[in-house]
Amino acid sequence: MLSSNTAQVRIFTEPAAQKVLTEWFDILSDRYGKQDDKRINGRAWRAELRRMEPPYGVMMCEGYADLRRKLQLQMSLQPVDQMALAIFVSVAVYVKNHNAYPSFAAQLGQKTSDRPCLSRLRFERLQQATDPESFCQQLTRAVRLRGDDGVNIVSLADGIFLWMREWQAREEHQPESIDPFSRNRIRWASEYLSAR
Repeated sequence: MLSSNTAQVRIFTEPAAQKVLTEWFDILSDRYGKQDDKRINGRAWRAELRRMEPPYGVMMCEGYADLRRKLQLQMSLQPVDQMALAIFVSVAVYVKNHNAYPSFAAQLGQKTSDRPCLSRLRFERLQQATDPESFCQQLTRAVRLRGDDGVNIVSLADGIFLWMREWQAREEHQPESIDPFSRNRIRWASEYLSAR
């Protein structure tokens, strides 16, 4: 059955997986974090991840490995999901705050003064990204423009994973989903344009 609720997450549906994402993000701001009775300097993780070449350089970092390990305990990750996770990590290190409402794309369309946070032209560039590297670059710009307003971490991750799965399907010449509301482009456009 078709669901036109474009804000609903499609991949990170388990609350435990969502909790892993938000807790990992919270650790990035904590210099004296504790996890599994182990001290973690989250700020050092963030600095190391920012220095890496996006999106795949982060795969060599402890911060990425920790998130991947914890997510694999909560959900099965396809090989393309590990690349999506690398993009997510590369972008998430530039997010200042987690803002759980509304969805990521709606946050990009929210008005700041009299214009949307992300201009229509920049949003079109983001939507037209054809490879993971340019997609990562456009997302990083969008997240930086949000600034202190923050972004919805779970919605961001969900969109990235959907985009990567669609990209892989295109690379393998597979048909698009029959449900238009499950396609990331349509979901994000709908959310962006309906934002207030």
